[in-house]
Amino acid sequence: MLIERVIGQLKERRQNILDGHINCIPTPFKRFKHDFLGIERATQMIITSFTKGAKTQFVLYLLFEALLYLFKNPDKARIKIFYFVLEETPEGITNRFMSYLLYKIDKIRISPKDLRSTDNENPVSEEILNKFNTSPYKELLDFFEKSFIFSTTDTAMGIYSECQQYAEKHGKIHYTYFKYRDEFGEEQDGRNFDHYEPDDPYEYRLVVIDHCGLLRPKNGQKAKDAIDELSTSCAKYLRNRYFFTPILIQQQMLTKNQMIV
Repeated sequence: MLIERVIGQLKERRQNILDGHINCIPTPFKRFKHDFLGIERATQMIITSFTKGAKTQFVLYLLFEALLYLFKNPDKARIKIFYFVLEETPEGITNRFMSYLLYKIDKIRISPKDLRSTDNENPVSEEILNKFNTSPYKELLDFFEKSFIFSTTDTAMGIYSECQQYAEKHGKIHYTYFKYRDEFGEEQDGRNFDHYEPDDPYEYRLVVIDHCGLLRPKNGQKAKDAIDELSTSCAKYLRNRYFFTPILIQQQMLTKNQMIV
């Protein structure tokens, strides 16, 4: 059964390409295409660097490019991004997306800070703000809002539970059933997880935790314990069972033997 299932998956992935679908959202980094083909379903990514290493900016650029690609190619796949905002805010990420769109569509370079009129002497022009109510900005912003699901949940189990609930609501779990005797010798019915079938096999479900160091540990836990728990739940269950793509942003800590040049 296992060999037949794996061969069937390989044939299905080949047929996806022949039918005009995709097996990964193409990478925006063309020079590194052979090292990083793009975002795949049921894979786990860890983005890590030291403080102020542009980890969030890198991930957001990757997500924004994926959104733009699927907006232009709705027949190839769908996307849902579960973004757990432990450091950023939904408003801040939306602001970054608007700044991104201005450059992608009209080659207007304006930072998120300038877009917020932070400089008291140089507020953003009304002409630029009005663009967000015109096409294609409005359609892309609507697509962004439908694709991103923001959450402030900050525990490993809470993150897992929210994603699991979505999976169960938008798919079917198949079980194997068996008989067993309980501690009183009574025969009982039992079941084990067998496999999961999503309602939409072409939906990419990304789980972004930004960043892991801000997870709230359970009572008696250390920060590392919370990160380990999250890594296990993401890899063992969300990725392997429900085909999510976890993207974990993690901040490295400098030791006395390390230095930044």
